Amino acid sequence: MRNLEIERKYLIRKSDIDFDYKKYRYHKIAQSFIYLKPTIRIRKCDYKYYLTVKNKLKNKSLSHIDDLVRDEYEIEISRKAYNDLTKRICGRIIHKVRYYIPYRYKKKNYTIELDVFEKELKGLIYAEVEFGSEKEAVAFKAPD
Repeated sequence: MRNLEIERKYLIRKSDIDFDYKKYRYHKIAQSFIYLKPTIRIRKCDYKYYLTVKNKLKNKSLSHIDDLVRDEYEIEISRKAYNDLTKRICGRIIHKVRYYIPYRYKKKNYTIELDVFEKELKGLIYAEVEFGSEKEAVAFKAPD
């Protein structure tokens, strides 16, 4: 099934976070990449396993924001399939905790997915917000 992913990403400085994000719902994630273009990724999210394929759209996005709109296909896979696929990864396994933070903007509810990386990437934090349309994504203003 084809699915469009429309999202914006933000690099976050820990010193700019002035609230306790650890009080929000979260998932522990381990992910790695099998291929980079198109992106083929495997992910363990708590106790579930996924295979995801993401690719830039052939027609260029209407906005100036890179990778704003992509094709995304995701399927749940077995633990055995995940373990077998880890033998084919390029690079390292990335460990992070994803917090789901509600945010209201222009009378619409959004969820900020705050990724706090662990182990080798400790200190890296970024946020993603998904949208229903490209126009909505371009008009969105993230909190300070």
